[in-house]
Amino acid sequence: MVLLGFGLGAVYWLLEAFLNIFYAPHGLNSFQLFSMPDPNPTWTRVATFCLFVIFGAHTQYILNERNDLAKRNERDAETRERFRRLLSPDLAEMVVTGELAVEKGGENRVATVMFADIRGFTKMSERTDPSELLTILNDYFELIVEIVFRHEGTVDKFIGDGIMVLWGAPVTHDDDPSRAVRTALEIQNSLTEFNAGRTVKGLRQVELGIGISTGNLVAGYIGSTNTMSYSVVGDIVNVAHGLCAAAEGGRILISEDTCEQIRDCFEIQKITPIQAKGKLERIAAFEVLAEKPSTPM
Repeated sequence: MVLLGFGLGAVYWLLEAFLNIFYAPHGLNSFQLFSMPDPNPTWTRVATFCLFVIFGAHTQYILNERNDLAKRNERDAETRERFRRLLSPDLAEMVVTGELAVEKGGENRVATVMFADIRGFTKMSERTDPSELLTILNDYFELIVEIVFRHEGTVDKFIGDGIMVLWGAPVTHDDDPSRAVRTALEIQNSLTEFNAGRTVKGLRQVELGIGISTGNLVAGYIGSTNTMSYSVVGDIVNVAHGLCAAAEGGRILISEDTCEQIRDCFEIQKITPIQAKGKLERIAAFEVLAEKPSTPM
C-alpha cells in the first residue's frame, strides 16, 4: 500500500528539483539539482516526504476498502435475490444480515409440508390455449405465494401446476402446523374470490386440492456443485403429496401428526384412510373444515 506513497514522494522530490533550476545558486549542474535539490536539506522536507507516503498508503487503504465493500454488496445482493424466491422479504433480509442462519448441509428437523395443485389440470391443458394456461398458472401462483409469505412459509418448489411449501425449514416457529393449516384455509377462501372474478370474465374456474403433513425430515442444499437449491427429504413429504393427490377441489387433508397439533384451533373431521402412491399401508387422514372462533379472554 505504501508504493503509492513513495511514488507521490518521488514526484514531490522531482518537482522541487525542477523548481530549483530557476531558484538554486549558479554553478550547480543538472545532476546536482535533481540529486541534491538543496545542499542544506531541512526536516520540513523530510516530514513532507513522509506525509506523502502516509497519504498514499491511506489512499490505497480506502481504495481497497471500497473494492471489498463493493464485492460484499454484490454477494449480499445475490444472496438476497436467492432467498427472496424462497422466503418472505423480511426473512430473506434477516438471512442476508446474519440475524437468521441457514446452514449448508443436511440437518434433522421437525417440519410441516404442504402441497397444493389444481384439480383437472390435464383436461384443462388439453382444452386451453397455452398462453391462457400460463396466465392462469401465474395468476394463481401469485395469489398462493403472497399468502404463504404472509404466514412466513418457505416456497420449496413449483411442480407444474403444483407448489410445495415448508414450515419449520429453514425457519422454525412454535406454531408451524397451525400456520400451514391457516395458510391452506386462506388460500381456499381467496380462491373463491379469485374464481368469482374469472366467472365475470367468462374464464375457467380453478380448484385446488391441498395436503399437509408434519414430522421428521432432513433439510439442506440439494443438487450438483454447479447448481444447488434448498429442499427437504423424508417420508412426510410423500405423505403430504399423497394427501394432496387424494384431496378433491376445495378440500384440505392433513395427516394424523398434524391433526394432533392443531385440533384445538381448527374444526376437523376424520375421513376414510387413503392409499397413497408408493405407500404399503393406508394413511390416516383428516379434513380441515374451518378455524375455530377464538375464545374471549
